Amino acid sequence: MGLLSVSVVGLALVGALGAAGCASESTPDAEDEGATSEDQLVGGAREQRWAGSGYLLRGGSMDRLDASKVACGATLIAPRVVVTAAHCVVDASATFAFGSGDVGSSPLVRVVERHAHPEFHPEAQGSFDLTHALRKFDVAYLVLERAVDFAAPAELIAEKPPVGCNVQAIGFRGEGNPARPVRKSTTACVLFRVNLGTDPIFEVHPTGGSALCHADGDEGSPVVSREGGKHVLVGIYVGSVTQGFTDCRKGTQFLNGYESMFGYGDFLRAGIGRVK
Repeated sequence: MGLLSVSVVGLALVGALGAAGCASESTPDAEDEGATSEDQLVGGAREQRWAGSGYLLRGGSMDRLDASKVACGATLIAPRVVVTAAHCVVDASATFAFGSGDVGSSPLVRVVERHAHPEFHPEAQGSFDLTHALRKFDVAYLVLERAVDFAAPAELIAEKPPVGCNVQAIGFRGEGNPARPVRKSTTACVLFRVNLGTDPIFEVHPTGGSALCHADGDEGSPVVSREGGKHVLVGIYVGSVTQGFTDCRKGTQFLNGYESMFGYGDFLRAGIGRVK
């Protein structure tokens, strides 16, 4: 996952920084004001910006995609290339398709190639494989069947993500009956950055007692820059050390692992370059 193992130092640091926190800067839509229900993704607002940060649906074929839940988040970084967490797309028998906005609000484009980082381990190698256990190098780029014409690609961040509350976390939440996932976001804070060997990760906490949800397919979803008015991809969420106990529970998640897109810029730009 590119995540820190549970350590006294790491937990103490996260606890101290989490207690300090960042004041929420999210601007909920009227339908979300005062919302405290567990049904709200990350406690955030419906999101229409950064359209290139979308989602993957999964199924046995394009005619059998499961539109009731997001398989994982994904972000367009070239007209035919998206980036997501590598562990999201290890099932070789599944079909994946990319879309944007609320599920069902845009066309879907089939994924035709999947390229995980060469150091990612989809299966454990040997009796103790730390790279696999921590899901290090958990980044993949996917090639789409055709160029996307309903959203513009994001830029890759050109520097290490600065510490501070200057990013926006994007995710999805199933609402209604039957569930039809909607796109939401909230302000988030980069608390610290660290390299696990050559795997660059950073810690992000959504503000306002918010939470990310493995159950809603938020892994692979991005944090984007809130500065400059551009769609700049800062990193992608690959999981939380505490998610088995705190998934979707607001204000209780620790060690939220994000892979830095600055750290994987060469890998992703090489992928973009090979797609014609």
